[in-house]
Amino acid sequence: MAYFFVCRAMKLLRVVFFGFASIILALVVCQYFFCPRFHFEEQSPFEGPVLYNPYESLHPSPWVKCNFHAHARAWNGVTNGEGTAADIHRAYRSLNYGVHCVSNYHDIDSTDSDDKAFIAAYEHGYNLNKTHQLVLGGHKILWLDYLLPQTAHNKQHVLSRLRTPGSLTILNHPEIRQGYTKRDLERLTAYDCMEVLNPAATSTREWDAALSAGKKVFITGNDDIHNVTEKAQLGRNCTFVNVSHTEGSQVLEALRVGRSYGVVIGDGQPVDSIPALESLTVRGQTVKVEMDQEAELIEVTGQQGKLLALHRDTDKVTFELLKSDHYARTTVRYKNGTTLYLNPVFFTPTEGYDEGVFYEDQQGTLIYRALGILICCLWILLLLQLLTGYRIRLPPLLGGILSR
Repeated sequence: MAYFFVCRAMKLLRVVFFGFASIILALVVCQYFFCPRFHFEEQSPFEGPVLYNPYESLHPSPWVKCNFHAHARAWNGVTNGEGTAADIHRAYRSLNYGVHCVSNYHDIDSTDSDDKAFIAAYEHGYNLNKTHQLVLGGHKILWLDYLLPQTAHNKQHVLSRLRTPGSLTILNHPEIRQGYTKRDLERLTAYDCMEVLNPAATSTREWDAALSAGKKVFITGNDDIHNVTEKAQLGRNCTFVNVSHTEGSQVLEALRVGRSYGVVIGDGQPVDSIPALESLTVRGQTVKVEMDQEAELIEVTGQQGKLLALHRDTDKVTFELLKSDHYARTTVRYKNGTTLYLNPVFFTPTEGYDEGVFYEDQQGTLIYRALGILICCLWILLLLQLLTGYRIRLPPLLGGILSR
């Protein structure tokens, strides 16, 4: 009798083991074989006779302080978030923020949706490497994602599906767990901005990788707060946008064209006197940056993160941008730790910037899917043999594979 129960237990364990293995195999095949394959353009830096200046036509209105990434309690507490959406809006209003989004995971919160500055937002992604995206201005949630560490093809497929008319896509915290590698950012397209400033990571290396590959990517800075009631990370990172009126559509357009910059707010920085960009002008290849307060340090960074210029104790800098530098972005640092990261100026053709394209490799997609189907068929045949003991007569090639 004991032998009988041991045999039954062993058989049950085999069924459980092969059931679990089948689930893992299905995830692997779906992600790495059934996902569409893409052709990516070769890396090409910014080039052309014209300098694109995102700050060319600033409105005289004051800069608007924004936070686009914050989490409230959602999904009955399953996801990481404490406090309510109303708590988030109230906390950011107290710090003079003009725009404050609630970006729960795969959930669009409509609290304060009657406010003209309201922007629908959610954070997309439930994978192991935190390859996450922030979707602003969208009204339909995309559930597609790939759970395991993602290839560039997986990431491009998700980004292509996230892009909808009127919405804006931001790559969240790419430095964390290498959610987006430098190699990814040299190839991927179909997104608008990058969350360079996040309390968990500052992703300037990833930003420079994308810019060095000729990708028009603008900065955002966000608190990514998960517990607004503790206020530990509240008001530490933000994005300033230049708009004539604080309306959701105008804010999205400012982000899309780069009329914005990211800020890390230093300790003791008064909320009503944060340093601001006065102007950034371009004459030929000469760039002039003027701030409204004297900075301790102003750095100019170019291709591959190369330091192009460094100035101390000044509120303005002027520099010549060589075509071999391709782009220049300015970082302005103050003694109390407050730091402004301006969007880049970069060379473009006379007719304007042409976004890199991606397109599906239909032949590659067909080959990979055929391989995926073959793997699934072989696995099913193997299971039938191992679990039932029934030996299936196979062609010599397949039989040789299964007998190994």
